[in-house]
Amino acid sequence: MENGKVVRLIIYPAKGEKGITAESAIFNKDLGMEGDFHAVGGDKQISLLSIESRRWMEETPVKGLCFNRFNENITTESIALEDLKAGQKLKAGTAVLEITGISKHCYEDCALYKKGDPCRLSGQSLFARVIESGVVKVGDFINNK
Repeated sequence: MENGKVVRLIIYPAKGEKGITAESAIFNKDLGMEGDFHAVGGDKQISLLSIESRRWMEETPVKGLCFNRFNENITTESIALEDLKAGQKLKAGTAVLEITGISKHCYEDCALYKKGDPCRLSGQSLFARVIESGVVKVGDFINNK
């Protein structure tokens, strides 16, 4: 995998609340991003989405059901997220993440699903857990560990 980079970090203090954009964030082993409501352990501590997919979501005329529901913690650039597999480890800044889940599933009542249009959230959104604590900053490289 070529080096990608972190282009945005977003912390969600509580479910349903608007995220707070940060220049850096602390990632705690076995918990997640400090200050984020997902930082309670489990397999979905961190969510990742590429800036390319985020732009597609903003520009596509038909809005998918998940567009307002999926909010990533790390927005990446220049990483083919769809090529990553569960169990793969990534170094972001000084933290190490392990991919735990590949994408969201599609819902039958989604407008894109009904039209038969492919959705980038299916295959290009990832979940991870923190396996080594560290700090991640906007502009940091992301690469295979």
